[in-house]
Amino acid sequence: MQHKKPVPIGTQSRRPLCPVCGQTSYSREGIHPQCAVKQADDKRLERIKERDGPDDSAQSTVASRAWQKICPECKASLHVRRKACDCGHEFAAKTASRTAKGVAQ
Repeated sequence: MQHKKPVPIGTQSRRPLCPVCGQTSYSREGIHPQCAVKQADDKRLERIKERDGPDDSAQSTVASRAWQKICPECKASLHVRRKACDCGHEFAAKTASRTAKGVAQ
């Protein structure tokens, strides 16, 4: 015995597909909000890369890490709290403190 599902009356509107990720979109505009942000950020990053010109590959990969900084002399990757590099370069110390600005009471 064969059981068929009933055919729906009328046409059902399909939800639009997101042009960025290809998944069914739940937003009115047809693109996920997070995909729209990613799309806008990609364009902005391309403009920044064009403006800044060619970059060292080692420097661009390290610059994206939050807790790393690059020695301007030897291009070594260092933790942000290091005050000096192994090559001898010393990083400038911050001069303004929170108490000098009047934040701490």
